[in-house]
Amino acid sequence: MAILPKPIYRFNAIPIKIPIQFFKELDRTICKFIWNNKKPRIAKAILNNKRTSGGITIPELKQYYRAIVIKTAWYWYRDRQIDQWNRIEDPEMNRHTYGHLIFDKGAKTIQWKKDSIFSKWCWFNWRSTCRRMQIDPCLSPCTKLKSKWIKDLHIKPDTLKLIEEKLGKHLKHMGTGKNFLNKTPMAYALRSRIDKWDLIKLQSFCKAKDTVVRTKRQPTDWEKIFTNPTTDRGLISKIYKELKKLDHRETNNPIKKWGSELNKEFTAEECRMAEKHLKKCSTSLVIREMQIKTTLRFHLTPVRMVKNSGDNRCWRRCGERGTLLHCWWDCKLVQSFWKSVWRILIKLDIELPEVPAIPLLGIYPKDAPT
Repeated sequence: MAILPKPIYRFNAIPIKIPIQFFKELDRTICKFIWNNKKPRIAKAILNNKRTSGGITIPELKQYYRAIVIKTAWYWYRDRQIDQWNRIEDPEMNRHTYGHLIFDKGAKTIQWKKDSIFSKWCWFNWRSTCRRMQIDPCLSPCTKLKSKWIKDLHIKPDTLKLIEEKLGKHLKHMGTGKNFLNKTPMAYALRSRIDKWDLIKLQSFCKAKDTVVRTKRQPTDWEKIFTNPTTDRGLISKIYKELKKLDHRETNNPIKKWGSELNKEFTAEECRMAEKHLKKCSTSLVIREMQIKTTLRFHLTPVRMVKNSGDNRCWRRCGERGTLLHCWWDCKLVQSFWKSVWRILIKLDIELPEVPAIPLLGIYPKDAPT
C-alpha cells in the first residue's frame, strides 16, 4: 500500500503536534484506496485486526504517531542523546537535561521554553498516557537511585554506587517499607557497609507512607518498556501495542443480547454452537446471509429506527413493540409460520422444544436428535 509509507515517514521525521482532523483525512484516504472509492463494506476497526481475525492489519495511524512521539522518553530515561529530537532545539544541550522527567521528581516543576516544540510534545504525550493508565509519572518502583528524589537527600555518591553494584539501579531493587534493604541476604548485609547517616536518610524516605503507597507494587508492562530493554530494537512496536490496549473497546456481543431478550444465559458451548451454525447452516449463500444477519442482530427493527421514524411498533402492523425477538418470533402474524414448521418436524418424527433459540440461533438442546 503506497499511502502508508508517506505518513509513517513524516511521523518519524517531524514528531510535532498534529491536529486530529489530519488523521481522520488519512483514514478516509485509506478507505477510499481499499474500496476503490466505493462504499466500505467492512468497518475499519475490523480491518485493523490481524488476518486471522478477519482484518488486513492496517495500523492505527493516530496511535502509531503517539508511539513515535513517546519513544524519545526511552532515551531520556537512559540519558542517551542518540535519536533525541531535542538536539534540533539545542545542539549543545547536556544529555542529562531531560532525564529527570521520567519517573522522577523533576516532572512536577518543569518549565518549557517557547522553542521546545519536540520535547514538550513528547513530555505531554508521556504524561497523559501515564495518567490514562493510572500510573504515577513522578514516582514508581522504576525510579532510578540517581533520581532527584534521592539526590535531595544528599546521599554520598559512594553509597549509591555500592547499592547499584550489589542490588540494582532502581528503587524496586532497594525496596520500600518493610522490604527496605531486606529482600535478600545481600541487601541486608549492605546495612552494615553503607554510611550510618545515609542509611537513616534512605530509610526515612523509603519507609515514608507516601513512598510506600506509590511504589509498593509490581512494575506494569508500560513501565517495563522504558526500564528493562537494553536496546531500542522494536521500541515503537512495543509502545504501539500498549497504546492499542489502552484504547481497546469491547464490542457488543450479539449472543449476549439475544440471551437478555430470551431471559437465558448462554453457556460457552452454546455460543460456539451458534457461531458454528453461522457457517454451516446451509450451502445456499442467500440462506446463510439471512442466518448471519439474524444472529448478529443486523436488521433495523422499529425499536432501532424509532429516532428517525418516531414509531417503534412492529413492522407487521400488529400494534406491539417491535423488538427483534418480537418481529421474528412473538408476533401473532408470524406464529402461524412457526407452528407449521413444528408440524412438519413432528411428521418427520423430530421432537424439538418450541423455543426461539433453535430456529433463530441454531442452539439445540443436548438431547436433540441428530
